[in-house]
Amino acid sequence: MNETKEAIVKIIAEYLDKDASEISTTENFTDIGLDSLDIMELVMQIQDELECKIELSQDITNIDKLAELIESNK
Repeated sequence: MNETKEAIVKIIAEYLDKDASEISTTENFTDIGLDSLDIMELVMQIQDELECKIELSQDITNIDKLAELIESNK
């Protein structure tokens, strides 16, 4: 797992009060317990911590896709 993906998993795990090993990077955000408001809050936190800009779209449905988006915009 690359650094970006690890950082996202850590942030989401802390947000959900779960162990990082319980967070799947391939499951949809809704399947791991996040609603649209949660996702917006997490995006703001991820942007701050990773110092990046994230333009979400309907195609970004899981951690793998979010990490790819961030990596492609570096």
